[in-house]
Amino acid sequence: MMIKIYDVIIIGGGFAGCGLAYHLSRANINTLLLESNHICSGTSSACAGRAQIFDSETPEYLRIVHQGYSMLPQLGEELDIDLEWELPGHITLYYSQEQLSAHQSKIDWMRKIGLSAEFVPSAEISKLESALNPMNCVGAILAQEGHLNPFKFCWGYLQSAKRLGATIKCRSKVERFIKEGNKIVGVETTNQSYYGKNIILATGAWTGFLTSKIDAPLPIFFTKAEAMVSEPLPKTVNHHIGTSGFYDSVHGNNQLVTLGVGQHRNGCLLISNAIQPATAIDRSSSAWGMPAITQKLSEFFPILKQIRITRTWSAPSPFSKDYQPIIGWLPHFENIYIASAFHLAIPTIPVFTKLIADHIQGQNQIEVSEYLEPFSPDRFFM
Repeated sequence: MMIKIYDVIIIGGGFAGCGLAYHLSRANINTLLLESNHICSGTSSACAGRAQIFDSETPEYLRIVHQGYSMLPQLGEELDIDLEWELPGHITLYYSQEQLSAHQSKIDWMRKIGLSAEFVPSAEISKLESALNPMNCVGAILAQEGHLNPFKFCWGYLQSAKRLGATIKCRSKVERFIKEGNKIVGVETTNQSYYGKNIILATGAWTGFLTSKIDAPLPIFFTKAEAMVSEPLPKTVNHHIGTSGFYDSVHGNNQLVTLGVGQHRNGCLLISNAIQPATAIDRSSSAWGMPAITQKLSEFFPILKQIRITRTWSAPSPFSKDYQPIIGWLPHFENIYIASAFHLAIPTIPVFTKLIADHIQGQNQIEVSEYLEPFSPDRFFM
């Protein structure tokens, strides 16, 4: 019996894996996607759907975010799915002048490329959000931001990839890599073996566990992030609202809550984030996290004290050693590509997945090099 050899095997069925399956299949690349559980069941399943812009940490990264953000209004039509695209904007609340001053330069970054952002004095916040108790807030920044349904985002890419010929295998956990010299020629899953010319790891927080199987550990870490969703409510929250310091806490070593609240089209509130350090992936809600989020919510939104919560969850929030994405060929191997640790995933996935597909095919190398070279795994093997 002749062994089928795919052009590309993608491991991971989240935003990145499904986006890559779409772009590669669109280019007539024979593509197999393997997912250990079901589609959009890892970190992508915990995404709030925010198309974040203001959290870009440099003008250079903002350029990438802006390019991807600009693609989102038309993406639903391209993928033939209603992504529930909306433009609620985001209010970041600040509780020290030092924090506020450190972020005010981002207002200029955004305005220079045609995006809206402005400082809001503490006395004016209630005009934007009447239900919000800003407490000792020294001020806020209102910035342009979009929102979509993260599950439809993932499924839109997946269904389009399938229509274009991609093969999708769920419940197919990769247990072992099949090596020949410095090439990985295939993978063994819980079900069977598959063979491919190139292997892409789009596995987020699980990436380090997989690369350790081939003695190529990557510095990908994660914290445990918890959130919950409410019953449908009348319109209560007009914007996405968050307290400053989210990414400091995600990358930190302490238990703490950085409140994030947004109301979705169906009326439900998505309420996050209880963050704590983690060395093992644990998807259960903790005895600490849910009460901590509830307490913080009731402080900021007293009128929401009695709402009913319908679901809670947790997920690993991955980040690299230098907090930048890891995108590129894995050193010491001819054909393993890493696509993990994305920062601000919703607006960057449309850009990065297209560029990665070009990189795999050896196309548009000037643009690919300009965008992707800073994120190469090479930086961890020098």
